[in-house]
Amino acid sequence: QKQLKEWFYSKPKIFHALNALFRIRNDIVTFEQEMSRGEVANGVNCYMKQHGVTKEAAVEELRKMERESYKIMIEEFMTSKAMPRQILVRPVNIARVMDLFYKEADGFGHPDQKLLQLIASLFLHPIPL
Repeated sequence: QKQLKEWFYSKPKIFHALNALFRIRNDIVTFEQEMSRGEVANGVNCYMKQHGVTKEAAVEELRKMERESYKIMIEEFMTSKAMPRQILVRPVNIARVMDLFYKEADGFGHPDQKLLQLIASLFLHPIPL
């Protein structure tokens, strides 16, 4: 347990990559909504202003960053010997859930849309094992 705590507080790359993955995905999906509320601290907006590009070009570049973060996370999962696999699988599973939340829209901020149906379907039509 002490080893796990020390590893966690050493800020492993797998958590940095997970954090970047979540932040970028959230900024892409919620861009329009945040801009309509007058919030300008969004990754897409900052990239557009900093590089003088369109929204589409900014999103494309952020998607590349997102893929790179995912690659780093999976590489850490596959090659890390510091922790047992059952510990390393946790951030990967969090990334999978985030992908589900943000697949089509902002399922995290608005779970009443698609996400509610997905969760209900798990209980109403469970996957046979």
